[in-house]
Amino acid sequence: MRLAHSFASLASLSLTLSLVACGDDSAQQPTLDAPVAIDAGTSAVTIRFAARVNGAPFACGHSYPNVGVANSTYVGADFRFFVHDVALVPRGGGAPVPVALTVNDHQTADGVALLDFEDGTSTCQMGSTATYTALVGSVTAGDYRGLTFKLGVPFGKNHLDPAGAAPPYTDPGLTWAWQFGYKFVKADGIVGGAGFNLHVGSTGCPGENFEQPPSGPCVNPNLATIALTSFDATADTAVADVGAVLAGEDVGVNTAKTAPGCMSFPGDPECDTVFPKIGLPFEAVAAGQQTFFHVE
Repeated sequence: MRLAHSFASLASLSLTLSLVACGDDSAQQPTLDAPVAIDAGTSAVTIRFAARVNGAPFACGHSYPNVGVANSTYVGADFRFFVHDVALVPRGGGAPVPVALTVNDHQTADGVALLDFEDGTSTCQMGSTATYTALVGSVTAGDYRGLTFKLGVPFGKNHLDPAGAAPPYTDPGLTWAWQFGYKFVKADGIVGGAGFNLHVGSTGCPGENFEQPPSGPCVNPNLATIALTSFDATADTAVADVGAVLAGEDVGVNTAKTAPGCMSFPGDPECDTVFPKIGLPFEAVAAGQQTFFHVE
C-alpha cells in the first residue's frame, strides 16, 4: 500500500477515515462524517476482515455443506475474535510498524479490538445486533505489503471483571471464569442438532478460585501470532475461514464427557486437529502452519 504525505502541505493535511463493512450491516459500522486531522507523519488506515465457512460468507442460521472430514452440514451460530498488537509490514521487509487503533466500542486505547460477524439473529443467540468487520486507526506513513497481529487478549487485560470493564471487554458471551479470562475466538456451529463450538482461550491459569484472576502466568497462553504477506490495506481483506480450521475434524461427533467441539481445555481430543491449524500447539501436538486466515 502507498501511505503517502506531502511535506508541502503539512498544515492542511487531513484524511477521512472510512470503514468498508462486510455483509448487510454496514449502517452499524463506526464512520466519521467529517475529515479528521491526522499528524503529517501518519496516515489513516482501515484494515478489513471477513468471516467465511469453506469460502462462503458467514451468516447466522446459514447452512454450510461439506464441513470437516465427514462432509457435515454446519449451521452458523457465532463468529467473533479478539486481536491485538496489530502492525503493518513495510514493503521489502523490516520490523512491523504498529497501528494505533482509534478508540471506540470495539477498539481500546491499549490496542485490543473485537471483530464481530454475528448479528444476534436466528441461531446466534449469544451476541448482539451490531457487527464490526474492520479495524480503523493510523500508522506511520509508508509503503506496506504485510499485516501481523496476535489473536486474543494479552495477559494483562485477559482477566478483567467484565462487570466493571469498558467495551469490548463487557460481553458475557465472550468470557469464562476470571481465572481463564476471555474467549479469544468464538466460532460456533450446529451440526445435526448438536453444537460444535470452537473456543480458543488461555488454560492452565494458576489459582484456587475460578472466580478470581490467576495468581501467575497461564501454562497455555494460546495466543497465536498471525502474519499475512502481500497484504495491501488499501485493497485487501483478511479472511478468517473456520471451515479451513475444521477440515481435519469430524464435526458431527464429539467425545463423550467433553465440551461440545474444541474449547481449548487439555484432554479434549477435538482440539488435536484444530489448534495446529490456528498456529498453536495442543498438548503433544505441535503447532502447524496456520490456515485460519488468508488474504483476498
